[in-house]
Amino acid sequence: MRKFDDSAQLLLLAAFAIGFTLVITTIMLNNVIYASNMASESTSDISNYEISNIAKMTDEATSAAYNDSKYETDRDAKIAAYMDSYANEISTIYAFRGLSLSFDDSNLTDAYFTENGLYSGNSDWDVVKNVNRTDIFTIELINTSKLVDESNAYEVYLVNQSNGTVWSMKVYNDSTHINISVNNHIVDSRTPTTYMMLNITGVSSFNFNKSTTNDPYMIKFVNSSNAMGYYSISGGLADGSSFVEERYKVTNATISVASSNNKINLTIPFTIP
Repeated sequence: MRKFDDSAQLLLLAAFAIGFTLVITTIMLNNVIYASNMASESTSDISNYEISNIAKMTDEATSAAYNDSKYETDRDAKIAAYMDSYANEISTIYAFRGLSLSFDDSNLTDAYFTENGLYSGNSDWDVVKNVNRTDIFTIELINTSKLVDESNAYEVYLVNQSNGTVWSMKVYNDSTHINISVNNHIVDSRTPTTYMMLNITGVSSFNFNKSTTNDPYMIKFVNSSNAMGYYSISGGLADGSSFVEERYKVTNATISVASSNNKINLTIPFTIP
């Protein structure tokens, strides 16, 4: 009988020890989770999503500024005024959320034909994909001194889904003339001037409409850091929808967001539109 009582006491002590261990473990685990959450909150009050959202709103604002001033004679001044108003509005919005936001956009500058509009941007890139037809394609070279020789010529390609070239154009400076080559044949040679307008779909010598078919293709720029100006492309996509791709200028915006815990500064180029 005594042996049975000793065994029961041992079982009771073991159960107590196990219960005590579970309580201590639970308390420690809760403390770890709480500390982790506190650390996470203190470092993520300005999240990547917040910055992405600001960038998206700014991109939309530049497009709205362009469209709002599209037919104005003093377009640059109108765009600048619109963006100043946007900067004030977005700063006020974030002030109500307890964040300090400053937005400083640089002056509008002439854009290179690179993906982000800056000289250092991606020079070989796809401007628009899955094109079924191109109704209007114009390029305005506003500073032909950026053009270089044929080995690094600014080029435009139409590439089909089989990765075959259906049309191509080169624009280059051979030191005495600015040459325009279409499908490897020179179709125009001009004395260098500051400005040059290329109406690709509107001039028969470019053979654009004859070269393209209803097969979907993409329009690609190559060596586009060697050209500066405006472009406008519009037409229809393979899914039946219409598209407009254009580039007017570029602005380099510096965005600063600060909370009581941290601060983030970043500079992003925004093309207009």
